[in-house]
Amino acid sequence: MRKIAIVIGIVVVVIVVVMGVLLATFNPNDYSGTIQTKLEQQLDRKVALGNLSLGLFPLRFRVANLSIADDPKFSNHAFIQTQELSVSVKLLPLLSKSVEVDSLTLERPSVELIKNAQGVWNFSTLGQTAPAGAAAPSPTRAAPTPPAASSPSSPTAGQQFTLGELAIDDGQVAITDLQARTPRAVYDHINLKLTDFAPDSPFNLDASVHLPGSGSQEVSLKGKGGPLVHANPADTPFKGTLDLKGVQIAGLQKFLQSPALAITDGVLSGHADISSENGKLSAAGQMDLDKPRLHGFDVGYPIDVDYDVSDDLQNDLLRINKGTVKLGPTPFSVTGTMNSKPTPAQLDFDLKANGVSIAEIARLAGAVGVAFAPGTTVTGQISADIKAQGAADKPALNGTLAGRDISVSGKQIAKPVEVKAVNIALSPAEIHSDNFNVTSGGTTAAVQFSMKGYTSNSPQVDATVRAPQAALPDLLSMAKAYGVTSLDKLSGSGNLALDMHAAGPLQSITSDQIAKALNGTINVNFNSMRYTGIDISHQLLSMINSSKAGTDQGYTNIQKMTGAIVVKNGVAQTSNLQATLDIGNVGATGTANLASQTLNMQLTAVLTKAFTQQAGGTGVGGYMTTALANSQGELVIPAIVGGTFQNPRITPDIQKMAQMKLKGLIPTGDNPLGSASSILGGLTGQKGQAAGQQQNPVNQIMGLFGKKKQ
Repeated sequence: MRKIAIVIGIVVVVIVVVMGVLLATFNPNDYSGTIQTKLEQQLDRKVALGNLSLGLFPLRFRVANLSIADDPKFSNHAFIQTQELSVSVKLLPLLSKSVEVDSLTLERPSVELIKNAQGVWNFSTLGQTAPAGAAAPSPTRAAPTPPAASSPSSPTAGQQFTLGELAIDDGQVAITDLQARTPRAVYDHINLKLTDFAPDSPFNLDASVHLPGSGSQEVSLKGKGGPLVHANPADTPFKGTLDLKGVQIAGLQKFLQSPALAITDGVLSGHADISSENGKLSAAGQMDLDKPRLHGFDVGYPIDVDYDVSDDLQNDLLRINKGTVKLGPTPFSVTGTMNSKPTPAQLDFDLKANGVSIAEIARLAGAVGVAFAPGTTVTGQISADIKAQGAADKPALNGTLAGRDISVSGKQIAKPVEVKAVNIALSPAEIHSDNFNVTSGGTTAAVQFSMKGYTSNSPQVDATVRAPQAALPDLLSMAKAYGVTSLDKLSGSGNLALDMHAAGPLQSITSDQIAKALNGTINVNFNSMRYTGIDISHQLLSMINSSKAGTDQGYTNIQKMTGAIVVKNGVAQTSNLQATLDIGNVGATGTANLASQTLNMQLTAVLTKAFTQQAGGTGVGGYMTTALANSQGELVIPAIVGGTFQNPRITPDIQKMAQMKLKGLIPTGDNPLGSASSILGGLTGQKGQAAGQQQNPVNQIMGLFGKKKQ
């Protein structure tokens, strides 16, 4: 044993001495020219190397500022750049001044991948013109990125290029796809370890991305792949796992540069077993989205997905073998296929839900701006058995959708809105509901709707809403429950009789197009109303320069409003709408376009005699004295209302003032409309005067309004 120990000691001493001599006499830069020449010969690319140094434990070269040029057919920029390349070499060949690489490590490399319009990648031309007798490919080629290792190996004494390990630390990859005409995308902070690589053998891959932010923020991919398919790297077989740990969608959106994720946030975690071979990818696993937000709105519950999918990449055919989605505790399933090769994509999906809670579905719908307003609470059950087939933008539907005991409530909804039962039948030709009732408080609205040809460019709608004795607060609750915002500025009490029918073709299934199809009648009898957004009294008094105009309160109190409204093809018309304000009575005629929400109304306000005196008497307003003072000592103010529902504009009606003066038809507070509504048509229908005849008296009177009367 003592002799053996002595022998081992001598061997160790010899090795140490040899290593000392080697390190004292070895200059790594002596190899710079040889390595660069071999790389350029093998890669058929220009290669630049910085300073070389030698490290120990493990024995390795360090190459500073490595740069490999791109194929000039693709770009004039660098294909690969790295701050430092560490090359671990084998000791014994080095003693005989031969370099055999065991592993490569790249610090902060950047790689530019470009696909041209013909679908050819820039890395595919690496080494294509290497001479037949050239040395084996330098392992440095394998360093930048796994696809680079796909360069063909040249035989040297019957050997093939192998690599024990390739490591990339904090790398960056930029991809430009000219064939798909997508902008350059940059993917950063990539870590990768490739082991046991040989051209015709499987290899191991361990890749991860650490996204910025708090928490784990890690996306990792592990598995076994290969052999590498040089002609199309996407066809390289791979089997492994994909894991997401606490990944913030906001950070993922920046990494992927995906606009589709811009409106979404939350924390993703999940695991998937994936397999790829011959251009076909399959994945099965679970994905959990915690604290989801859509359009800045908190959904309020986690979303979990349990899936088994496969994707034929060559034919762009996605198959969902299993897709169970849980919105909080509410599950529904989706299975089927999507063919993305045609435009638009073609669907064949089945969606099923059996008696599940509607609360989570409604909350999600509200978050994306569909159906229910954000912040409302919806309870009830829904069942669905629907098949969707055809174009993704307009699929044909078959099946049924049913709701039971649905109730909608919320902070802005005065009384809960309820639907006891509703059944909807779907077919490729038509979607139609049964007759169902919507109730709120003491009001019941009978509703029925259908839509034919909904997959065409001109679907036909047929819907009715009837409420012969509807209380205004109840009707406002129904509107707010569905998310209608145009009535948010209105409050009050009273009743209305509603009989509306929407029928006819639509250019698209949107709210403005449906409004254009509306026809029917509305009879109103409201009390104690308030309209927020405009102070009508202030606007009218400001026109006559009254000191009583005061400050704009931003709302109008209406003591009473009566009248009939007829809707024709989405335009509401009235000729007898009357309202009582705190300053007097107002009559209104004209139209309101329900689709564009634009106003074209004529108001005639008759101030009470008492308020007229407070406002300055019938002498206020200069030229308006004789034109708008009636026989009862009341001040009359004609005005035009334009603008929109949300932003109405009130301006003086100069033409009506002239007509009232001409005809002597000045209305009174008892009947603010009087016969004035017929004046405009009577006068403007007159033919022009012949030459030499007296000028139209209306124009004469309007000409006086250029200055005040003394």
